[in-house]
Amino acid sequence: MKEWTMRLPQTQGKRIVSVYFGGGTPTKLSPNDYAPFLDLLPADCEITLEANPEDVTLPLMRGFRSIGINRVSLGVQSLNDNELTLLGRTHNAHTAIQAIETTHAAGISNISIDLMFELPKQTQASWHNTLQQLSPLPITHLSLYNLTFEPHTLFFKRSQRLTPLLPPEEERLQMLQTAIAALESIGLIRYEISAFAKNGMHSRHNTGYWTGRSFLGFGPSAFSYWDGARFSNAPHFQRYLDALEQHRLPVEFEEKLPYPRNLQELFAVQLRLTSGIDLAAFGPLPPVIQEALHTLKKKEWIVNDGNLVKLTPSGQLFYDSAASEII
Repeated sequence: MKEWTMRLPQTQGKRIVSVYFGGGTPTKLSPNDYAPFLDLLPADCEITLEANPEDVTLPLMRGFRSIGINRVSLGVQSLNDNELTLLGRTHNAHTAIQAIETTHAAGISNISIDLMFELPKQTQASWHNTLQQLSPLPITHLSLYNLTFEPHTLFFKRSQRLTPLLPPEEERLQMLQTAIAALESIGLIRYEISAFAKNGMHSRHNTGYWTGRSFLGFGPSAFSYWDGARFSNAPHFQRYLDALEQHRLPVEFEEKLPYPRNLQELFAVQLRLTSGIDLAAFGPLPPVIQEALHTLKKKEWIVNDGNLVKLTPSGQLFYDSAASEII
C-alpha cells in the first residue's frame, strides 16, 4: 500500500485495466487485507487472484468475491495424482477439481487454470485422461506450459535424474497437438502460444504484456514497464522494506532499450498472439526486422494475411527460434 501510494501520481489520467495478485500464495492473506487496495480500483477492472487448489474453501472464495475479486487463476498443473506427486504439489486431482467447482459456486465465474505437459513419466494415456476431465469444469481460460528446468529451482537440481524420464520428443509434439484439439473441442480457443480462452474471456492482464501496455509491479522482485523503460524492485525483502521506510521507491534495476531494439523486442513478443501483428498499426519497420521477417518467411514460420503477419503452425512450434531471429 505504501508503494502504491508513492506510485499514484503516475496513474493520474490513466485507465487501470487489470490488476493481478500473483506469485507466491496470495490467499495466505485474508480478503480484509486486500479490501483497502481494491477500494481504489474502477468497477470494470479485471482483478485476478492466484490460488493453490488446496487453499480453496467456499467461505474464503466468497470473501474474495465480496471485495471485488472477479477472476481466479488456479495452479492445477495436472489431473493425475502420480504426476502431481512428482511435481511436489500438495494437492491431488480431486482437490483441484473441487477447487474449480468451489470457486465457481462462490460466484467467481472467470476461472483460469494452469496445466503442464512433457512431465517425467507422463504418457499419452495420462495426458489424454487429464484433458478429458476438463470438459464438465466451469473454466474460461487455460494456460498450457511444458516443463522446463529453470536454474536455481528444485527441478533443476533434479534434472539429471528426471531428464531420462521425460516423454520422447515425438510424443511431446503429439501431446501438444492433442491438447490443442481437446481444448478447442470444449470452446477453449488458442489465442496466444500458451493461452486458450472461451469467447471474450482472454486475459486482459496477460494481453497487456504481449502488446506492450504499460504496467506497474509492486512488492519485492516485481517488474514494471513504464514510458518505454523497464525496472525491477529489490529482490531482498529487507532492502525492499528499508527503501519504503525511507520514503523512496525500492527500484534496483532499470533499463530503456534503444531504437530499434525496443521495436524488435515488442515485435517478437506480440508475435505470440495468434491474431498476428497489424503492420499498418505497428508503423515503419526498421531494416533489421524486415530482414528477420524475410528469413522467417523462407523457413515458412510466418505468413502474411493482408496487413497481418502471423506465425504458421510450424512457426508456433519453433516460436523461441523465430523470436531469436527478430531480436
